[in-house]
Amino acid sequence: MNEKNNARSSLFLMELIIAVFFFSLAAAVCIRLFASAHLTAEKTTNLSHATVWSQNLAEAFYAKQGDVSEISKTYPTAFTTPDTVILFFDKNWNLSVDSTKDASYEAILITSKKEASEVYGDVSEYNTDYEGYAMVGDIAVIDIRKTNEVLSSIPKDSKDIIFSCSVDCYGAGKEAE
Repeated sequence: MNEKNNARSSLFLMELIIAVFFFSLAAAVCIRLFASAHLTAEKTTNLSHATVWSQNLAEAFYAKQGDVSEISKTYPTAFTTPDTVILFFDKNWNLSVDSTKDASYEAILITSKKEASEVYGDVSEYNTDYEGYAMVGDIAVIDIRKTNEVLSSIPKDSKDIIFSCSVDCYGAGKEAE
């Protein structure tokens, strides 16, 4: 009779070990799913903010016809050069006013003046001649949390670029450079 109890106890112990194994496996899968969902939510939030700030810069570009000095008046905390506007954001996507060391994200607008025929060459099928110049702007929002440096230009093929786009304004800067 004692052997029968031992057999039952061993069988019960094996069933218990298997049940704990499956619950552990299910818990590990759930934890991984929660972590993945958190990362996806963070990426979505960053993409949403990056899109909004890119749109803001594009609208300022259109309103000021690509004039960086005028665009910088819209964003007084921006760092500017004659052809570049750079905005810095903290981890909550608030504009960084004080310094760039606490910045987590960076939005860059780089402008250039080009011949209108070069910029709008793909619409030649409409039999329209473009004369003069067009202002062209490249906008990128970059995640700079993993780097120690502030970028002053848009990197090529960077995995840290959250969103990028191009804008142009025909007839801006009619005079030759």
